[in-house]
Amino acid sequence: MPQIRVLTDQLINRIAAGEVVERPASVVKELVENSLDAQAARIRIELAAGGRSLIRVSDDGSGMDADDALLALERHATSKIARPEDLGRIATLGFRGEAIPSIAAVSRFELATCADPAEGGVRVTVEGGRILGVEGVARPRGTAVTVRDLFFNVPARRKFLRSPETELRHAQETVAAASLARPDVGFELVHATRTLLELPPAADPATRFAALGRRGGVPHRFEERSGQLRVWGFIASGGGTGRPALTFLVNGRAVRDRLLVGAVMRVLREAGGGSGGARVVVFVELPPEEVDVNVHPAKAEVRFARSGQVFAAVERAVRSGVAASHGHVGVTRLEPLAPMPEAERRSYKGGGAPDPGIAETPLFEHPVYGPAPVVQPAAGSWESVGSASAPRSGARPGAPDTPFGRLIGQYRSSFLLLEDAEGLAIVDQHVAHERVLYDRIRKSMAGAPAPSQRLLAPLLIEVEEARAAALGRVAPILERVGIEADLFAPDTVRVSAVPPDFSPESVRETVERLLERATDLDGVPGRVAEELEEELAASLSCRAAIKANHPLTPAGQRALLSDLAASDDPYRCPHGRPIILRLSEAEIERRLGRR
Repeated sequence: MPQIRVLTDQLINRIAAGEVVERPASVVKELVENSLDAQAARIRIELAAGGRSLIRVSDDGSGMDADDALLALERHATSKIARPEDLGRIATLGFRGEAIPSIAAVSRFELATCADPAEGGVRVTVEGGRILGVEGVARPRGTAVTVRDLFFNVPARRKFLRSPETELRHAQETVAAASLARPDVGFELVHATRTLLELPPAADPATRFAALGRRGGVPHRFEERSGQLRVWGFIASGGGTGRPALTFLVNGRAVRDRLLVGAVMRVLREAGGGSGGARVVVFVELPPEEVDVNVHPAKAEVRFARSGQVFAAVERAVRSGVAASHGHVGVTRLEPLAPMPEAERRSYKGGGAPDPGIAETPLFEHPVYGPAPVVQPAAGSWESVGSASAPRSGARPGAPDTPFGRLIGQYRSSFLLLEDAEGLAIVDQHVAHERVLYDRIRKSMAGAPAPSQRLLAPLLIEVEEARAAALGRVAPILERVGIEADLFAPDTVRVSAVPPDFSPESVRETVERLLERATDLDGVPGRVAEELEEELAASLSCRAAIKANHPLTPAGQRALLSDLAASDDPYRCPHGRPIILRLSEAEIERRLGRR
């Protein structure tokens, strides 16, 4: 029997589908790109169950005749390229000729298209890659592709699909990216019977960007040019919470490129925590021959001929946008100090001996012990002052009065200072309290419901519908910590009760963050619930913990240290940050030149 065999066309199409079709959003991307290449002015996307059961993309583009409709179902059939040299200058979105047959191979597929209404259109029905029927239809100019039961014949792939809420979020992000690339085209996204996006044609990307951003700060434009390379886009703050939402468009093509992500995230990390939840859209424009879009089956990644130049330009452009979003910082004018008397200037610089008759005035007074004593150096002794090496201190710690040593006090109303047998310990009061609260919340979630107080006016939180749909999984977890929430509208969550001493803004951020994580997490229900509980406990403890610049009484400082010692992990906060910084006596003496 031969060991090598030629695969059937049906099996080849299924394998190809695994490369092109990752999830419903992949189908949406390919079909929308075909509509844009067909010069459509309006595109309507309909989904059901996040795209798992239904995806329909309709447009008013150029359409196809019957012969082209059948050829479109053949592998490697395309109207976008004709000669080998065309691969070096790709100017269309779809060009590989794999999307339509790959999608049809793993779904119940229908293609209805018409190039000329006077001549009529054609409908082709396919199931699992097999053509079931071809018939004429009367329809307007354009194309409508219907995809039902994605991966119905590939159960191994279907089981890897995420929840409908997660798949819907990915599809919505795909449509939003396409709409930013082509603001001149109208887009409509419908899920079940609800319209999620209704975007009429816009004058420019800035108008489209504003229409997509229901929440967040004012968008700031940035731009950078380097030869034929142009990088520009928009950044809008997101309130400092959540992950940044990044969209990259290279010559109008939405991509997921690690080089571009790395450049933007580097700038956002430098900007600090205030960039959390920011929305960033980056347009990269360069000659087609300078970018290879044929390196990924789904055309999701690209390769640049001069990647270093692109990285640097993106980094500079986004950094300018972040700086603009921070606004201007006022500068206080400082008056120049009066010049130091000549005698003091000579002695301070060590240049020449001072006049023995002039007493040395100390530069600074000690805040506790007052001014330093005035020294009248003896004749000829000036050169030897401070020359003798200091002996080792032999310092001994005081008796401990807390589990972590002897409490010295609070530094800048933010850190607790202690000494023990090893040296100096610095405790961050915020993360210490965060650790204590986290353990308490986790224990309360495992027992009786936490205390709660009802709001006089319910708090309404507007979120994306895909995230609001995850409230069913999140609501029981919220109840365990005293937050009562229900679905007020398809895209609005109503909070009726909150834990005592929690501000509405803290609750808003907590609910939004938990819903975001709920749409990201999939898998074993028990493990998902456990991860959500951990996220919620960490979020609540961080927002409720005492902050920096918060004075504590000595009794309060000792109580916090006592609670910290009783926690499960007194050395790390729930997010992994260290709580205690230690400086050993040996390190202190080394830095002060004693050893």
